[in-house]
Amino acid sequence: MSERYQRLHRAWLQEQEKDELQSIGDEFIREMKQYAQDLNRALGGAETLTGKITQIERQHVNHMLSELIEARLKKIVRSELESRPIDAQALTPEEQRLHANLRNLLTSYRDGSELPTAAVETPAKAPMAPKQRPEAPATPAKPSEPDLVVVRFLQQLPAIMGVDMKAYGPFKPEDVASIPRQNAVNLIRRGIAKLVEIEP
Repeated sequence: MSERYQRLHRAWLQEQEKDELQSIGDEFIREMKQYAQDLNRALGGAETLTGKITQIERQHVNHMLSELIEARLKKIVRSELESRPIDAQALTPEEQRLHANLRNLLTSYRDGSELPTAAVETPAKAPMAPKQRPEAPATPAKPSEPDLVVVRFLQQLPAIMGVDMKAYGPFKPEDVASIPRQNAVNLIRRGIAKLVEIEP
């Protein structure tokens, strides 16, 4: 099999075997989607030996790529639902945008805020939307300015994505850093960090 097939197989296997999100590189998914498209275009007559080999390779590539994307998506969603830190460096640019949008939605839902409405609405609901949004500009400012607290790390931790969508870390044991309170509470609860009391 080709070098691209071997790289995809390796990434797919690692993602299935490890609990943590694996680092695959910013362009990997895009490159593999292009690889699958190239195979679709190269698919000749299934009656020839080359055509049969290409068809089998295409089936395997599509299957592995689909499972790789799905496994990574589940890890991102599960980490956010369980308020577990995720290695920011392992996220592709597309996954970083997904993670940011997911975090904003979950934060809004947990805070009881009004969730963004779907783009397509029924005609009966459409006139009501503008009336319910006069207070909306005041709320988006909160996530971008989180309350920071100082913590001391008790164990090693890879870089994490803060609630303000900034990367923090990586951290080594005994490192001291300011991180958003929401992230700190989660890390303290899991025994990864300890709050540092700052005297006024």
